[in-house]
Amino acid sequence: ASLLAGAGRISPAITPFSRPPRLAWLSAFPWTQHDLAAGAVIDAAVRRLATATEVVPIALPREWRDANLILRTIMLHEGARALGDLQARERARLTPALNAALDEGRSIDADRYRDAQAARARAIAYFTDWLGEFDAILSPAAPGPAPHGQTTTGDPSCCTLWSLLGYPAMNLPAGMAGTLPMGLQLAAPQGRDNALLSTATWCEARLPFRGLA
Repeated sequence: ASLLAGAGRISPAITPFSRPPRLAWLSAFPWTQHDLAAGAVIDAAVRRLATATEVVPIALPREWRDANLILRTIMLHEGARALGDLQARERARLTPALNAALDEGRSIDADRYRDAQAARARAIAYFTDWLGEFDAILSPAAPGPAPHGQTTTGDPSCCTLWSLLGYPAMNLPAGMAGTLPMGLQLAAPQGRDNALLSTATWCEARLPFRGLA
């Protein structure tokens, strides 16, 4: 990442923490259904971290419980703008889901798009102020284990908030849900990539992951 980012933006080496990091724990996102068995795996990993450092449970404030819709508006409007010509030429070759998303994106007018962008700016300011005291925010990486087959990459809804805010985020393997691994997601405010990497390294050392034998 240091090679792809601007000069000095991300360090080429991870600096270990000289102290335990302070962590927030966001256990669920209101716009998705979380698998109970998979959630128990993540809960256990968070409890393990809490034996070594402060982990503060948090929940999304009511005014941001529809933050996923802000991202959807921006994403579909920009997607339709970027892929409109392609869809016009190749609609028959695109999946029904993609065609529906692009059609919906074209129905989003400029005023609605500007409102969503303004809401995004307010969200960035709010969450950066609220979460700024933490080295990272822990959350599930996915609502449940990976789906069977190769027709989908899975449910991305646990990434929605961080994508909207432009926060760096990463995933650590945290345990097994049956025969499949589950991930613990770590995110941090914009510009704090180095601190996020240091925090993840600290957490990884305390979550010794063992995959399938």
